[in-house]
Amino acid sequence: EQLTTARDLARLAAALLTEYPQYGPLWTMADMHVGRIRIRTHNALLKLYEGADGMKTGFTCDSGYNVVATATRDGHRLVAVVLGEASGHARSLRAANLLEHGFQYRGWQAAQRPVTLASLDMAGDARSAAVSVRDQVMGYACGGRKRPAVAKVRQKRLDAARQRAAGKAQAAALAAPVVARATGPAAQPAAGVVPPIVPVAPPGPAAPAKK
Repeated sequence: EQLTTARDLARLAAALLTEYPQYGPLWTMADMHVGRIRIRTHNALLKLYEGADGMKTGFTCDSGYNVVATATRDGHRLVAVVLGEASGHARSLRAANLLEHGFQYRGWQAAQRPVTLASLDMAGDARSAAVSVRDQVMGYACGGRKRPAVAKVRQKRLDAARQRAAGKAQAAALAAPVVARATGPAAQPAAGVVPPIVPVAPPGPAAPAKK
């Protein structure tokens, strides 16, 4: 029953950046080791987007794939908040587009009326209008559209593997009698297997009979 907005998460991100800068290195980690286990980040922007340095991904079936993404270029840090995407790839793509737009138009926006989180317009009933995106989420555990597709692909691969195994077994069974006939003088052809055709030289002229 918890509800939040992009504005709420943006305010939290701003507070973390200004009040707890000592934890910044944790948000930039692409992976970490716990004993022998290597845990990789779910924030694809840390590896794919120039200047990305955080901050946090999230996922539930009802809220979809979410991310609070931060990036720094030329000494300026921007924050993008993405909520309710259907997949991790869509989440990363939307966040990268928002950040890139912000960096490209930052100078132009600075010359206009400054905009802050507090001055952004938001409907008063935003929380009451919250909806679940469970039906659109590409999550195996959420009963979304990806589950039957994954099951179908896996079944096709399993059937193909079984067919290859059956073909190899049949080929081995057919090849065994041929080897036996070639090496064993008394070997008989197996049932259902056509014996090889051996060319025979035509008979020569009959020798004259002795008187």
